[in-house]
Formats: sequence, structure tokens, C-alpha cells
Amino acid sequence: MRFKSLSTTFFWSFFVLCFCTAKAQFRMPVYKDYLTDNYYVLHPAMAGAHYEGLKVRTSYRTQWLGIANAPAMQTLNAHARVGDKSGVGGLFFHDKNGFQSQLGFQGTYAHHINFYRGRDEVNQISFGLSVGGSFHRHDQSSFKPTNDPQITGNDVSTSSMYADVGFTYNYMSLYAHLTIQNLVFVGNNITDQVLLNNPKRLLASAGNFFEIQPSWALEPSVLVDYIEYVDRPNIDINLKSHHSIRETQFWVGSSYRKGLTSTLTTNGTDPFSEPFSQLTALLGMKSNQWTFSYAYTVGIGAIKINNSGFHQFTLGIDILSDDYRPTLIRGIL
Repeated sequence: MRFKSLSTTFFWSFFVLCFCTAKAQFRMPVYKDYLTDNYYVLHPAMAGAHYEGLKVRTSYRTQWLGIANAPAMQTLNAHARVGDKSGVGGLFFHDKNGFQSQLGFQGTYAHHINFYRGRDEVNQISFGLSVGGSFHRHDQSSFKPTNDPQITGNDVSTSSMYADVGFTYNYMSLYAHLTIQNLVFVGNNITDQVLLNNPKRLLASAGNFFEIQPSWALEPSVLVDYIEYVDRPNIDINLKSHHSIRETQFWVGSSYRKGLTSTLTTNGTDPFSEPFSQLTALLGMKSNQWTFSYAYTVGIGAIKINNSGFHQFTLGIDILSDDYRPTLIRGIL
């Protein structure tokens, strides 16, 4: 009964928070699609880091299946190498949650400095710059009249523009990324001036491929995510197992996301706090040019928004030449 009460209390607290700070959500949320050979969604320096060809990824995420107007998000991104030292990319997303919807886009340029001795080796430093914007719409036309000044009964729209910078280093089986989102940010916001004064978000990730056998590798990785305007860092601890059968690659894995600060709520009149935490299961395959991945995320702990999980599907195509094939199980580029 205690946990049920906590879940109910937190649900309504979360609903009010989302309503009051609707216009604070000006970027694409960080989910687990970056683990599906898709680090470009987080790090602009990864645009064109794969040396040759074009990478295209599209994903669909849905929550609370069976509930009307359930949260859902669609994304599409593509990036390619241009010449020997440049990369370009673009990203589009649409995020809808009940009466709120957001449309976002960005373009990216990356510069790559190569120290490799041959095409079968990787030793590359990359720098990336992304510029983008988002448009947020809150439909209040069906709301009942109220004295709350935030409820106007009309469509409320806001917009923002931003610039991100990032650094990436790929060396053989090792990779490391550092990105500062919203280094430059210009936007309109009615409800949260703190967000405009402290908009930056820091994303740092690293990982390595450990080849256990010629057709089997383990890939541990970590992501640190710090959002300045709410002062709440999160950490992802990930492990993927890669397997190769002829020209087809398979992977299974898991990811644990842990908030490093606690969420405070009440159980009746008693205060209760607990760090945010999630667990994600991953599976996918890549055959020839096509990639498919599925992620299932569920909240763990006493404080939950709901008891059902979140589903995310990713489909990709790689239009590459045959000149660069380091190993059958490589996935960092």
C-alpha cells in the first residue's frame, strides 16, 4: 500500500510539473537509442566518423500502451563523410505528450583528424558543431476556464535556437565523447527564467570493445548526463554482447540509468525520497546494410510514474563503400 500511495502521489506531482514547465522541454530527450550504433544523436563530432558513406537512422518510441494520447516520439537522422576530413549530418524529431507537442531539427558539421596507418586501423580525433531549433505547442483549447494565469484556453507556442559543440576520440576498440549542448541558447520561455540563465547540458561517454573470440565481443560503456538548469546528474552503465555469424551481427545488452540526486515526494504526510532509476533491455541485428534494434525500458524502485514500460524501435540503413571494414563485430563507428 505504501508503494502504491507513493506511485500515485508521484504521478500527480509529475503531471503538474510537466504542465507548469511545459515550455522548459526544448530539446530531444536522451533515451537509449544512442546504444544502437547511433551516437550521433548525442555527439555532433560523430557526424561522418565512419570514414565513408551515409548512415541513416529512424526510431519510434511509445509509452503507456493502451492509453489514449500516450507519449510518443519519432526521430530521423542521417550523417555522412564528405572528403577525407569533414562530416555533415542532420536530425529531426517530433515529441508528443498529450496536449503538448514539440518539433525539432538540427544540422551538424564535424572535422576529423586522422592518424591511422591504414584503412584497417582507427586513430581519429573529431570536433563537431550542431546548430538547431525547436518549436513547442501546448493545446489548451479543450481546457475548462480557470483563474490560473498559465491557462489561457488557446494554443501556447514557444521556440528556441541553440548551438552544441563536441569532441570525440576513436582509437581501435576504444572511444570517448564529450559534448556541451546549448553552449549558445536563444529562446522564449514564460514559466522558467532559470532555464534561460543556465541552459547547458553536459554529455560525456566512453566505452571499449573487448574481443573474447573472433566472433564475440563485449562492449561496456558509460554515459554521464548533467543538466545545469535542474542540477541533476544521471549516469548510464551499459553492457552489450556482440556476436557475428558470417555477414550478420547480433547484439543483446542492458543499460542501467541512475539519478545521482533524490526525488522528494510524500506518503500521506511523511516525506519520502529516492533516486531516479531505470533498467533497459536491448537487442538488435545488422545484416548487410540494414540495422534493427529494440529497447524496452522500465522504471525500478518505489517511486514510479507508472508500472508499464517504454518501447523504442530503431531502423537504420548504412550506404557504405567496401573500402573500410575494420572487423565484423566493430560498432563504434
